[in-house]
Amino acid sequence: MSVDMTQFHAELFEECLGYLDAMKTDLESIDLNAFDEEKMATIKRGAHTIKGDCAMFEFTTVSDYAKIMEVLLGQMLDKLKETNTANIEAMLESVAYVRTMITTLQDKGTLDDAAAAAHGARLQEIIV
Repeated sequence: MSVDMTQFHAELFEECLGYLDAMKTDLESIDLNAFDEEKMATIKRGAHTIKGDCAMFEFTTVSDYAKIMEVLLGQMLDKLKETNTANIEAMLESVAYVRTMITTLQDKGTLDDAAAAAHGARLQEIIV
C-alpha cells in the first residue's frame, strides 16, 4: 500500500518557508566582528533540514541546491570560508532563491533544474 505524499506538500512548504525565514533573520543579524558559532550552526541546520525534507519528497532541485548551501555554511562554520559581508549577502541571496523555488512548487509550477544548478555553481564561486 503506497502513501500519497502529495497530501503532505503544504506542510512541507510551510516548514521550509519557516526555516528560510529563520535563516534570513539569523544571517541578517550576524555580527561580523564576533563570530557566533551557535548562530552559524543553526543556519546550517536549516539548510540541512530543507535538503533532507525536500529529498524525501523527491524535490531534488531544491534538495541539491540546499546541499550546496549546507556545505558552504559548514565551511563558514568551520572557518574554512570567511564570514564576511560578501559571503553573508551571497547566502541571503541563496535563501531568497530557495524561497522562490518553494513558492513555485506551492503554486504547482515547474522548477528549472539547469537554472538552479547554474545559480548553485555561482554561489560556490562567490563564497571565498
